Amino acid sequence: MKLLLTDSGVRNASILAALVDLLGKPIAEADALCIPTAGYGGPYGELTPRIGEAFVDWKPPTGDDSALGVVDFSLFPHLDNPDCPDNTMAEAERWAAGLQGPAYAIDAQTAIKVTDGGGVEVVSEGHWRLFNGATGPVARNWS
Repeated sequence: MKLLLTDSGVRNASILAALVDLLGKPIAEADALCIPTAGYGGPYGELTPRIGEAFVDWKPPTGDDSALGVVDFSLFPHLDNPDCPDNTMAEAERWAAGLQGPAYAIDAQTAIKVTDGGGVEVVSEGHWRLFNGATGPVARNWS
């Protein structure tokens, strides 16, 4: 499995380079390529194991905030986006504190590259932070 999870698609040269790296060839040589946004992947990032109660606009069959769990981390998208005024770093910290596993807060200039074997790499020309559940931030690119 190879995934490039973004906040808002291919927004900069670093994310484009990560996409080409995942493909293993130039985009022009690809037979098929799908770049869905989180909205097409399901409500608020269903690929993650949990979305956090703050993002639950519907109740899944389990009745909680669980999702598909294709990846083993959760995502807080649209960090500091003017169209999402509640998606601040302070709110991301509160959100992450309610989760048990790793969670990333990412902005529009950031992507999470997932490769076969479970490799995870942050690709960013923007702002992001990695949280580890209730223990708080463990890595960051935030000033």
